[in-house]
Amino acid sequence: MSSVPEHETPITAAEQADAARETIARLEEQLRLVPKSRPFEQGVLRYNLGLAYQELPAGDRPINLSRATASLQKAAQLFDPNTTPVEHARTQNALGTALRELGQPEAAIQAFRRATELLQPAEDPGEFGAAANNLGLTLTDTGRLDEAIAAYEQAQEAFAGPEFARQRIALLHNLGQALVAHGARDDVMLGLKRYDEALELADPEEHPYQWALVNHSMGIAFTGIEEPQKAVDAFEQALLVFSRARFPFQYALTKNNLGLASAQLGDVPSLRRAVASFEDALRVLDTRLQREQWEQAYKNLELVEHALVERGEQRSRVDHFVRMLADEDDGSLLRLLRERVMEYTTLPEPQRTDVLAELDRAALGVGESGAARLLAAWLNVLMELPQEQFAAALRARMSMHEGLDDAQRAAAEGILDRVIQNELLAPQRIRVRDTLYEMGYERPTS
Repeated sequence: MSSVPEHETPITAAEQADAARETIARLEEQLRLVPKSRPFEQGVLRYNLGLAYQELPAGDRPINLSRATASLQKAAQLFDPNTTPVEHARTQNALGTALRELGQPEAAIQAFRRATELLQPAEDPGEFGAAANNLGLTLTDTGRLDEAIAAYEQAQEAFAGPEFARQRIALLHNLGQALVAHGARDDVMLGLKRYDEALELADPEEHPYQWALVNHSMGIAFTGIEEPQKAVDAFEQALLVFSRARFPFQYALTKNNLGLASAQLGDVPSLRRAVASFEDALRVLDTRLQREQWEQAYKNLELVEHALVERGEQRSRVDHFVRMLADEDDGSLLRLLRERVMEYTTLPEPQRTDVLAELDRAALGVGESGAARLLAAWLNVLMELPQEQFAAALRARMSMHEGLDDAQRAAAEGILDRVIQNELLAPQRIRVRDTLYEMGYERPTS
């Protein structure tokens, strides 16, 4: 993955927009200076102007795309398909992309087809492959799956060379989706093979987004043919990249689909995992921007909670969460608890204390050994936090202790003291005890 050199300051979105506007102004000025007697030069300028509007990161998107379309249509008229076929085809490909985004699929298909007709796969593999792939995507949008598969297969031949690894990954993913969309099990299995081929090419370090996207699509395919454990495994792989911090929307969609696959397994631990997954999705989805996805995740959550009640598990969501954690291996326990605690500690007060205390209280309900194991993981997560959040989490636990009766408090404080003494390294132990002492906490005497 590329990174910004340390000596350079990342370009802000506003700076990118300013640079794009400057490019557009420069191209428009050059167009005014180039006479109509030089059509090729005018075509190049109009093609570049169309791309600039297409990629403009600011302003009204439909207006930008309409301006891009108008410029690209003029460029296509200026490039003679007989004498400048590659330039004409390249312009048609860009035009099709703008038209597809504008919601004009038939016009986009016509542009992409024109591009593939003018390009030679052997001579222009990159250009031809891109146009054929775009044609396949648009045909898929319109439900013409057989035609889409044929277009993808043409692009696959063009992208055969090692220099097209990234394009081939995307293409295999698109082809897999079209095959899976057919719905028949044989087609789904063939689509899964295409996904496997994509994963063989997609290095999670070099192509993390594509790698995660293919895993996510595999999970959907496995869910569709009722192989839920394979689906769960695929979604969990995708979440290694689609984190809440880096890809919040993709994270939410993957969590929702992970919940569906977990629910399909049907046992109580899996249903609890589904509850937690749907909760995670709902905390990220914005009801103003992603209302449909939010409503679907909420409906899924209610259905799974009802299934748990039918199995005699009428508990709160936080109780289901801690019982799910108690069933996880140490690595998964730490990862899932970290995600939840890291989120809770960023909340404003008094919400932060309330949700942390509720989590701590629920953890006491899984038995002494289970509570101690959860507490050890909880303290390890806290060690990763800044001091203010670290202290807030400990303060929330102390407030939870204060709400217990004498016997419960004595048991909870005994578990806490034993875990601090036996499970933490000396520097960690000192940090926890010093912070607790500052709050007025005293170690139990027996």
